[in-house]
Amino acid sequence: MVVRPHVSNYPDPVGLGKGERLSLGESDPDFPGWIRVMDTEGRSGWAPEEILERIGANQARVLEDYDATELDVFPGDQLTVRRELAGWLWVCNDKGELGWVPAAATESVSS
Repeated sequence: MVVRPHVSNYPDPVGLGKGERLSLGESDPDFPGWIRVMDTEGRSGWAPEEILERIGANQARVLEDYDATELDVFPGDQLTVRRELAGWLWVCNDKGELGWVPAAATESVSS
């Protein structure tokens, strides 16, 4: 269940395909394990380092398909967690929408 609101600051999330080559930027100081990436079309966003294979100082290859969509969530929202990566949860809300939310915005609830 959501205990703190989260509103995305990224209305145009990057989508990455397995095998895609990327340029790497800075690491996220607030969320260790996340790094700024840029695709060959110049779109940029945050990606978990866990899904990247470094192939040079500032280059990487994507190891699995990735969607950077974040969900806007508010206290009381119910979510189903599908995956956790570096402090973020890939979730499904009660409308069937999928996206990332910070784990710190949620709390586990027994059913």
